Amino acid sequence: MREPSSRRTLRQAFGHARDGLRHAVATQRTFRVQLVLAAAVAGLVVWLRLPSLQAAVVILAVAAVLAAELLNTAVEVVVDLLVQRNRHDLARVAKDVAAAAVVVAAAAAAVAGVLVLGPPLGERAGLSADAAERWARLLAAAVVAGAAGAGLIARRPGPPRP
Repeated sequence: MREPSSRRTLRQAFGHARDGLRHAVATQRTFRVQLVLAAAVAGLVVWLRLPSLQAAVVILAVAAVLAAELLNTAVEVVVDLLVQRNRHDLARVAKDVAAAAVVVAAAAAAVAGVLVLGPPLGERAGLSADAAERWARLLAAAVVAGAAGAGLIARRPGPPRP
């Protein structure tokens, strides 16, 4: 019996997604590092027994970083394909902007992670609930300030990337 084309198309779509994930894992060191960090964060979520809504916030933040990295990889591959050996300033801009999207997602995920995971971790370390909450907020503010400061540091223009 032949399956309907919509099922076949859906199966093909998931197969392409699987192939994309395999490519990213096989070729992108940063993505592999992010997967390890994602597993560590997931372990913390389970260990701390976070309420469902807090767990969802953390998991969505982690997923946003992974998705941004996959999109960054896609942009880099397409730019490399189109530009090949010819360097172009717009190719560098496209790659830099895609990389910046990953940094923004990672900074936001770090802030969300500190705000959600910080208080229960602080309490496990022996801090009072109020002190743990204050430290988490201070650390989140430091992450925001650090990310903003890093974004303001001007990069000297170099040769265009492919």
